[in-house]
Amino acid sequence: MRGKTQRTGMSFKKQMKLYGNLFWFYVPAVILVIIFNYVPMTGIIMAFKKNPNLLGSSSAIQGILDAEWVGLENFKKIFTNPEILQALKNTLIISLQKIVILFPIPIVMAICLNEMKGKFVKKTLQGVMYIPHFLSWITVSGIFITLLNYDTGLINNIISFFGFERRAFVTSNETFRGVLVVSAAWAFLGWNTIVYVSAITALDRDLIEAAKIDGASKWQQICHVTLPGIMPTIAVMFILRIGGIMDAGFDQVLAMYTPYIKETGDILGTYTYRLVREAGMLPQYALSTAVGLFNSVVGLVLVLTGNYISRKGFKRGLW
Repeated sequence: MRGKTQRTGMSFKKQMKLYGNLFWFYVPAVILVIIFNYVPMTGIIMAFKKNPNLLGSSSAIQGILDAEWVGLENFKKIFTNPEILQALKNTLIISLQKIVILFPIPIVMAICLNEMKGKFVKKTLQGVMYIPHFLSWITVSGIFITLLNYDTGLINNIISFFGFERRAFVTSNETFRGVLVVSAAWAFLGWNTIVYVSAITALDRDLIEAAKIDGASKWQQICHVTLPGIMPTIAVMFILRIGGIMDAGFDQVLAMYTPYIKETGDILGTYTYRLVREAGMLPQYALSTAVGLFNSVVGLVLVLTGNYISRKGFKRGLW
Protein backbone atom coordinates (compact mmCIF):
# COMPACT_ATOMS: atom_id res chain seq x y z
CA MET A 1 0.00 0.00 0.00
CA ARG A 2 2.86 2.33 0.88
CA GLY A 3 4.53 1.74 -2.50
CA LYS A 4 1.26 2.46 -4.27
CA THR A 5 0.85 5.72 -2.38
CA GLN A 6 4.36 6.77 -3.22
CA ARG A 7 3.85 6.07 -6.94
CA THR A 8 0.56 7.97 -6.93
CA GLY A 9 2.20 11.00 -5.34
CA MET A 10 5.07 11.14 -7.85
CA SER A 11 5.48 14.18 -10.01
CA PHE A 12 5.10 13.77 -13.75
CA LYS A 13 8.80 14.50 -14.24
CA LYS A 14 9.78 11.71 -11.85
CA GLN A 15 7.34 9.28 -13.43
CA MET A 16 8.81 10.01 -16.85
CA LYS A 17 12.28 9.39 -15.48
CA LEU A 18 11.29 6.01 -14.01
CA TYR A 19 8.80 4.77 -16.61
CA GLY A 20 9.58 6.97 -19.63
CA ASN A 21 10.41 4.01 -21.86
CA LEU A 22 6.85 2.69 -21.44
CA PHE A 23 5.38 5.90 -22.86
CA TRP A 24 7.02 5.16 -26.22
CA PHE A 25 4.55 2.30 -26.65
CA TYR A 26 1.77 4.90 -26.79
CA VAL A 27 3.40 6.91 -29.59
CA PRO A 28 2.34 4.71 -32.56
CA ALA A 29 -1.27 4.56 -31.30
CA VAL A 30 -1.38 8.34 -30.79
CA ILE A 31 0.04 8.95 -34.28
CA LEU A 32 -2.53 6.63 -35.89
CA VAL A 33 -5.39 8.29 -34.01
CA ILE A 34 -4.23 11.75 -35.10
CA ILE A 35 -3.81 10.72 -38.75
CA PHE A 36 -7.00 8.70 -39.19
CA ASN A 37 -9.34 10.37 -36.65
CA TYR A 38 -8.39 14.00 -36.28
CA VAL A 39 -6.79 15.02 -39.59
CA PRO A 40 -9.93 14.05 -41.60
CA MET A 41 -11.97 16.23 -39.23
CA THR A 42 -10.51 19.29 -40.99
CA GLY A 43 -13.13 18.52 -43.66
CA ILE A 44 -15.73 19.87 -41.22
CA ILE A 45 -15.02 23.26 -42.77
CA MET A 46 -17.17 22.16 -45.74
CA ALA A 47 -20.25 22.52 -43.52
CA PHE A 48 -19.72 26.30 -43.57
CA LYS A 49 -18.97 26.64 -47.29
CA LYS A 50 -20.81 26.43 -50.57
CA ASN A 51 -20.81 22.96 -52.08
CA PRO A 52 -17.21 22.45 -53.30
CA ASN A 53 -16.36 21.22 -56.79
CA LEU A 54 -14.09 18.38 -55.71
CA LEU A 55 -14.12 16.66 -59.09
CA GLY A 56 -13.25 19.77 -61.09
CA SER A 57 -10.39 20.95 -58.86
CA SER A 58 -6.75 19.98 -58.96
CA SER A 59 -7.19 18.32 -55.55
CA ALA A 60 -9.94 17.75 -53.01
CA ILE A 61 -8.23 20.08 -50.52
CA GLN A 62 -7.96 22.84 -53.12
CA GLY A 63 -11.64 22.39 -54.01
CA ILE A 64 -12.64 22.82 -50.36
CA LEU A 65 -10.42 25.88 -49.91
CA ASP A 66 -11.73 27.55 -53.08
CA ALA A 67 -15.40 27.08 -52.13
CA GLU A 68 -17.31 30.21 -51.09
CA TRP A 69 -17.88 30.74 -47.36
CA VAL A 70 -21.63 30.74 -46.55
CA GLY A 71 -21.59 30.54 -42.73
CA LEU A 72 -24.61 28.77 -41.27
CA GLU A 73 -26.55 28.59 -44.55
CA ASN A 74 -26.22 24.79 -44.78
CA PHE A 75 -27.45 24.38 -41.20
CA LYS A 76 -30.54 26.46 -41.96
CA LYS A 77 -31.47 23.92 -44.63
CA ILE A 78 -31.63 21.21 -41.95
CA PHE A 79 -34.62 22.98 -40.38
CA THR A 80 -36.27 24.16 -43.61
CA ASN A 81 -35.84 21.22 -46.00
CA PRO A 82 -38.91 18.92 -45.72
CA GLU A 83 -36.90 15.80 -46.64
CA ILE A 84 -34.31 16.48 -43.94
CA LEU A 85 -37.00 17.18 -41.37
CA GLN A 86 -38.74 13.90 -42.25
CA ALA A 87 -35.43 12.04 -41.97
CA LEU A 88 -34.79 13.71 -38.60
CA LYS A 89 -38.25 12.71 -37.40
CA ASN A 90 -37.70 9.10 -38.50
CA THR A 91 -34.29 9.04 -36.82
CA LEU A 92 -35.68 10.18 -33.48
CA ILE A 93 -38.70 7.84 -33.61
CA ILE A 94 -36.63 4.75 -34.47
CA SER A 95 -33.97 5.58 -31.85
CA LEU A 96 -36.54 6.22 -29.12
CA GLN A 97 -38.38 2.99 -29.97
CA LYS A 98 -35.12 1.07 -29.65
CA ILE A 99 -34.28 2.72 -26.32
CA VAL A 100 -37.72 2.32 -24.75
CA ILE A 101 -38.26 -1.26 -25.95
CA LEU A 102 -34.75 -2.72 -26.11
CA PHE A 103 -32.84 -1.06 -23.29
CA PRO A 104 -34.63 -2.84 -20.39
CA ILE A 105 -34.65 -6.33 -22.00
CA PRO A 106 -30.94 -7.17 -21.48
CA ILE A 107 -31.22 -6.12 -17.83
CA VAL A 108 -34.14 -8.50 -17.29
CA MET A 109 -32.35 -11.27 -19.20
CA ALA A 110 -29.18 -10.81 -17.14
CA ILE A 111 -31.12 -11.07 -13.88
CA CYS A 112 -32.94 -14.19 -15.13
CA LEU A 113 -29.65 -15.81 -16.17
CA ASN A 114 -28.12 -14.95 -12.81
CA GLU A 115 -31.00 -16.67 -11.00
CA MET A 116 -30.73 -19.86 -13.05
CA LYS A 117 -29.31 -22.87 -11.19
CA GLY A 118 -28.02 -25.03 -14.03
CA LYS A 119 -24.53 -23.86 -14.94
CA PHE A 120 -24.48 -25.72 -18.27
CA VAL A 121 -27.83 -24.30 -19.38
CA LYS A 122 -26.79 -20.81 -18.29
CA LYS A 123 -23.52 -20.91 -20.26
CA THR A 124 -25.26 -22.41 -23.29
CA LEU A 125 -27.89 -19.67 -23.34
CA GLN A 126 -25.23 -16.98 -23.01
CA GLY A 127 -23.31 -18.44 -25.93
CA VAL A 128 -26.39 -18.77 -28.14
CA MET A 129 -27.48 -15.18 -27.42
CA TYR A 130 -23.97 -13.84 -28.05
CA ILE A 131 -23.50 -15.42 -31.52
CA PRO A 132 -25.56 -12.79 -33.49
CA HIS A 133 -23.19 -10.09 -32.21
CA PHE A 134 -20.51 -11.42 -34.57
CA LEU A 135 -22.72 -11.22 -37.66
CA SER A 136 -22.64 -8.18 -39.95
CA TRP A 137 -25.80 -6.22 -40.66
CA ILE A 138 -25.73 -7.51 -44.22
CA THR A 139 -26.03 -11.06 -42.88
CA VAL A 140 -28.64 -10.16 -40.25
CA SER A 141 -30.68 -8.24 -42.80
CA GLY A 142 -30.52 -11.15 -45.24
CA ILE A 143 -31.82 -13.50 -42.55
CA PHE A 144 -34.77 -11.27 -41.66
CA ILE A 145 -35.60 -10.40 -45.27
CA THR A 146 -35.70 -14.13 -46.05
CA LEU A 147 -37.83 -14.95 -43.01
CA LEU A 148 -40.24 -12.09 -43.74
CA ASN A 149 -40.45 -12.51 -47.51
CA TYR A 150 -44.02 -11.91 -48.68
CA ASP A 151 -44.28 -15.04 -50.86
CA THR A 152 -41.85 -17.57 -49.40
CA GLY A 153 -40.93 -16.29 -45.93
CA LEU A 154 -41.42 -18.60 -42.96
CA ILE A 155 -43.30 -15.95 -40.96
CA ASN A 156 -45.77 -15.25 -43.78
CA ASN A 157 -46.22 -18.97 -44.39
CA ILE A 158 -47.19 -19.41 -40.72
CA ILE A 159 -49.54 -16.41 -40.91
CA SER A 160 -51.15 -17.79 -44.07
CA PHE A 161 -51.47 -21.27 -42.52
CA PHE A 162 -53.63 -19.85 -39.72
CA GLY A 163 -55.84 -18.07 -42.22
CA PHE A 164 -54.51 -14.53 -41.89
CA GLU A 165 -53.43 -12.24 -44.72
CA ARG A 166 -49.76 -12.09 -45.66
CA ARG A 167 -47.87 -8.89 -44.80
CA ALA A 168 -45.09 -7.10 -46.67
CA PHE A 169 -43.11 -6.50 -43.47
CA VAL A 170 -39.88 -5.18 -44.98
CA THR A 171 -41.43 -3.01 -47.71
CA SER A 172 -44.36 -1.57 -45.74
CA ASN A 173 -44.21 1.80 -43.99
CA GLU A 174 -46.50 0.40 -41.29
CA THR A 175 -44.21 -2.43 -40.23
CA PHE A 176 -40.67 -1.43 -41.26
CA ARG A 177 -39.81 0.28 -37.96
CA GLY A 178 -40.99 -2.80 -36.08
CA VAL A 179 -38.69 -4.96 -38.21
CA LEU A 180 -35.78 -2.68 -37.30
CA VAL A 181 -36.51 -2.97 -33.58
CA VAL A 182 -36.92 -6.75 -33.64
CA SER A 183 -33.78 -7.35 -35.73
CA ALA A 184 -31.78 -4.99 -33.48
CA ALA A 185 -33.01 -6.91 -30.43
CA TRP A 186 -31.87 -10.20 -31.95
CA ALA A 187 -28.47 -8.78 -32.92
CA PHE A 188 -27.56 -6.94 -29.70
CA LEU A 189 -29.45 -8.76 -26.95
CA GLY A 190 -26.58 -11.16 -26.18
CA TRP A 191 -23.85 -8.53 -26.03
CA ASN A 192 -25.76 -6.18 -23.73
CA THR A 193 -26.94 -9.05 -21.54
CA ILE A 194 -23.38 -10.26 -20.94
CA VAL A 195 -22.37 -6.74 -19.87
CA TYR A 196 -25.03 -6.79 -17.15
CA VAL A 197 -24.27 -10.40 -16.21
CA SER A 198 -20.66 -9.35 -15.58
CA ALA A 199 -21.85 -6.46 -13.43
CA ILE A 200 -24.10 -8.76 -11.38
CA THR A 201 -21.28 -11.30 -10.95
CA ALA A 202 -19.06 -8.54 -9.52
CA LEU A 203 -21.56 -7.68 -6.78
CA ASP A 204 -20.65 -8.34 -3.16
CA ARG A 205 -22.13 -11.77 -2.39
CA ASP A 206 -22.22 -10.93 1.32
CA LEU A 207 -24.99 -8.40 0.66
CA ILE A 208 -27.11 -11.03 -1.08
CA GLU A 209 -26.47 -13.56 1.68
CA ALA A 210 -27.39 -10.94 4.30
CA ALA A 211 -30.65 -10.26 2.45
CA LYS A 212 -31.43 -13.99 2.44
CA ILE A 213 -30.74 -14.25 6.18
CA ASP A 214 -33.09 -11.32 6.78
CA GLY A 215 -35.82 -13.25 4.99
CA ALA A 216 -35.88 -11.27 1.74
CA SER A 217 -37.66 -12.96 -1.15
CA LYS A 218 -36.08 -13.29 -4.61
CA TRP A 219 -38.02 -10.26 -5.80
CA GLN A 220 -36.87 -8.21 -2.80
CA GLN A 221 -33.26 -9.31 -3.35
CA ILE A 222 -33.45 -8.16 -6.97
CA CYS A 223 -35.12 -4.83 -6.14
CA HIS A 224 -33.01 -3.90 -3.11
CA VAL A 225 -29.63 -5.53 -3.80
CA THR A 226 -29.10 -6.54 -7.45
CA LEU A 227 -30.62 -3.54 -9.25
CA PRO A 228 -29.05 -0.88 -6.98
CA GLY A 229 -25.73 -2.70 -7.29
CA ILE A 230 -25.67 -2.61 -11.09
CA MET A 231 -27.21 0.86 -11.38
CA PRO A 232 -23.83 2.51 -12.19
CA THR A 233 -23.39 0.09 -15.11
CA ILE A 234 -26.95 0.77 -16.27
CA ALA A 235 -26.25 4.51 -16.10
CA VAL A 236 -23.08 4.22 -18.21
CA MET A 237 -24.83 2.03 -20.81
CA PHE A 238 -27.73 4.49 -20.95
CA ILE A 239 -25.36 7.42 -21.49
CA LEU A 240 -23.72 5.61 -24.40
CA ARG A 241 -27.11 4.74 -25.87
CA ILE A 242 -28.42 8.30 -25.55
CA GLY A 243 -25.26 9.58 -27.26
CA GLY A 244 -26.15 7.55 -30.35
CA ILE A 245 -29.74 8.71 -30.57
CA MET A 246 -29.05 10.58 -33.82
CA ASP A 247 -27.66 7.44 -35.45
CA ALA A 248 -30.69 5.08 -35.34
CA GLY A 249 -28.56 2.27 -36.79
CA PHE A 250 -27.32 3.51 -40.17
CA ASP A 251 -25.79 0.16 -41.22
CA GLN A 252 -28.97 -1.70 -40.30
CA VAL A 253 -31.32 0.71 -42.09
CA LEU A 254 -29.12 0.93 -45.20
CA ALA A 255 -29.00 -2.87 -45.49
CA MET A 256 -32.81 -3.09 -45.41
CA TYR A 257 -33.65 0.19 -47.15
CA THR A 258 -35.88 0.30 -50.21
CA PRO A 259 -37.67 3.26 -51.85
CA TYR A 260 -40.98 1.81 -50.60
CA ILE A 261 -40.23 2.69 -46.97
CA LYS A 262 -38.75 6.15 -47.55
CA GLU A 263 -41.59 7.79 -45.61
CA THR A 264 -40.83 5.99 -42.31
CA GLY A 265 -37.39 4.44 -42.87
CA ASP A 266 -35.28 7.23 -44.34
CA ILE A 267 -33.05 8.45 -41.48
CA LEU A 268 -30.42 11.20 -41.43
CA GLY A 269 -27.66 8.69 -42.14
CA THR A 270 -29.29 7.26 -45.26
CA TYR A 271 -30.34 10.74 -46.41
CA THR A 272 -26.78 12.08 -46.26
CA TYR A 273 -25.56 8.90 -47.95
CA ARG A 274 -27.91 9.56 -50.84
CA LEU A 275 -26.77 13.18 -51.01
CA VAL A 276 -23.30 12.09 -52.10
CA ARG A 277 -24.02 8.73 -53.79
CA GLU A 278 -27.36 9.05 -55.60
CA ALA A 279 -27.04 8.58 -59.36
CA GLY A 280 -27.69 11.60 -61.58
CA MET A 281 -27.22 14.05 -58.71
CA LEU A 282 -24.34 16.42 -58.00
CA PRO A 283 -22.75 15.23 -54.73
CA GLN A 284 -23.87 17.58 -51.94
CA TYR A 285 -20.73 17.41 -49.79
CA ALA A 286 -21.38 20.66 -47.94
CA LEU A 287 -24.95 19.83 -46.88
CA SER A 288 -24.06 16.24 -45.93
CA THR A 289 -21.16 17.51 -43.81
CA ALA A 290 -23.46 20.00 -42.08
CA VAL A 291 -25.98 17.25 -41.27
CA GLY A 292 -23.18 15.01 -39.98
CA LEU A 293 -21.76 17.80 -37.81
CA PHE A 294 -25.23 18.55 -36.46
CA ASN A 295 -25.60 14.87 -35.50
CA SER A 296 -22.24 14.85 -33.76
CA VAL A 297 -22.89 18.03 -31.78
CA VAL A 298 -26.30 16.80 -30.60
CA GLY A 299 -24.79 13.45 -29.62
CA LEU A 300 -21.95 15.16 -27.72
CA VAL A 301 -24.36 17.41 -25.83
CA LEU A 302 -26.52 14.41 -24.86
CA VAL A 303 -23.48 12.43 -23.67
CA LEU A 304 -22.17 15.36 -21.60
CA THR A 305 -25.61 15.97 -20.09
CA GLY A 306 -26.16 12.29 -19.32
CA ASN A 307 -22.70 11.96 -17.82
CA TYR A 308 -23.27 15.01 -15.59
CA ILE A 309 -26.61 13.63 -14.33
CA SER A 310 -25.03 10.20 -13.76
CA ARG A 311 -22.14 11.68 -11.80
CA LYS A 312 -24.56 13.61 -9.62
CA GLY A 313 -27.04 10.79 -9.11
CA PHE A 314 -24.91 7.62 -9.06
CA LYS A 315 -21.37 8.96 -8.52
CA ARG A 316 -20.41 7.14 -11.71
CA GLY A 317 -19.93 8.25 -15.29
CA LEU A 318 -17.83 7.83 -18.41
CA TRP A 319 -15.18 10.13 -16.92
